[in-house]
Parts: sequence; structure tokens; C-alpha cells
Amino acid sequence: MRTLVCVLALCCLAPPVEARDDSSFRADYRSEAGGSIEIGLIGFSDLVRSKATSLGEAELARLSGYLRDDLERALIDANWHGVAARETVLTVTILDVVPNRPTMQQIQDMAGAHYTSHADGGAALSAVLRDADGTLIATFNYVWFNPDSGAGDGYGVWTDTRQAFDQFAGALASSLGVAPMPRS
Repeated sequence: MRTLVCVLALCCLAPPVEARDDSSFRADYRSEAGGSIEIGLIGFSDLVRSKATSLGEAELARLSGYLRDDLERALIDANWHGVAARETVLTVTILDVVPNRPTMQQIQDMAGAHYTSHADGGAALSAVLRDADGTLIATFNYVWFNPDSGAGDGYGVWTDTRQAFDQFAGALASSLGVAPMPRS
């Protein structure tokens, strides 16, 4: 139990952006997306950056890759990726992440940390969608932290975070509606 408390204290330097048991997706559209949506920069909030030393820089790169893969898959499945010459760009910020298990960096840095330790994880994200001219089309916000992942049997380091990424990507793609037909 002491190990779990140490891991939680280290990986959760600050409380999540919103309540842990809140699951929410919000989209605010100012206009409709008119073309292919390309994924731009995936960045990190100051909160996540402050956790980088504890989590490990390699973990941030891994998280960015997971999120990009989920967004690409959701946008392709919804026909929003590569459908028109005039593209829009989606820029995403990972506002907060909480791992289910200690990262390798945390295990190396903390004498009491062990991979069998478990915590409820998740993520908070925000994104903006801009057209080719840079005009804001929409903003998106999503928060999901698993309120009860039980004993964590079968959970990896980022199981809940990856679930949050996948849910965010699906909700974002669904909120876009029907993709426009390709233009000549």
C-alpha cells in the first residue's frame, strides 16, 4: 500500500484538470470543416511537462504516438482524412495523464515503486481545428479518468489513458458529421 501511495504521489504532482469521475466531450463549432483533416502538432500542457521528469521523456513521445494513431484511425474511418485538396489542421494538447502502473523511469527512480502497483488512470485533452487560412473552425475538450479500474488485472502502464485517447478520437470524428465528397 505504501508503494502505491508513493507512486500516486509522484505521478500525480497535481490533481487532474477536472474531476476524476467525470467523462465529458465538448465540441464548439464556429463553422463546418470543409476538407481533409490533417493532424498537426500534439503538444503537452505545463502540467504534463512538469511530470516529464517523473514519467520519463520517452513516455511523452510514446503517448503522442498513441494519440496520433487513434486520431488517424478515427478520421480515416469517418472519411475525414485525405478527402479534399483543401485541408484543415487539428492541433491537440494533452492536458493531463495518469498512468495505471509506474513507468520504467518511476521504477528506476523510486526504491519502493514496483510494476505491480496500480492506480486508476486516464487523460484530459483539448484540441483546435483550423482551416487552411488559419481560421478557427472548432474547439474540442475531453476528460476521462477511470473512477474504478479495480485491481488492475491485465492493465499496462497506459491502459486507461489509451482508452481515453481512443474515446476522444471517436467522439471528435463523430462530432464532425458526414465528410464532404472529394473535390476535383
